[in-house]
Amino acid sequence: MSILKPGTRCVIVAGCPENIGLVVEVIERLGEWDGRPDAYRVRTVSGRPFQQLWSGGDLLRAASDEAITDRHKLRPLVDPKTEVDVRQVEVMQP
Repeated sequence: MSILKPGTRCVIVAGCPENIGLVVEVIERLGEWDGRPDAYRVRTVSGRPFQQLWSGGDLLRAASDEAITDRHKLRPLVDPKTEVDVRQVEVMQP
């Protein structure tokens, strides 16, 4: 998977069921962290707290709008203005 840059907006696709579908923004890439191979610090775009958040083995409800999550749980949103359909790109010949 690709590395996500700070400011990238993503949708959560796995993890705690009540958080799936939330749109978040990457704050920073932590890399290998606390047993996670590729961790990211994220915050909700809306400013609302995560509905479910694990902290030290406890499940917290609506405790924070920031969390640390795994890269495989994040899918970047694509800006339709910059998305390119490769079928429409012509190859330039010298």
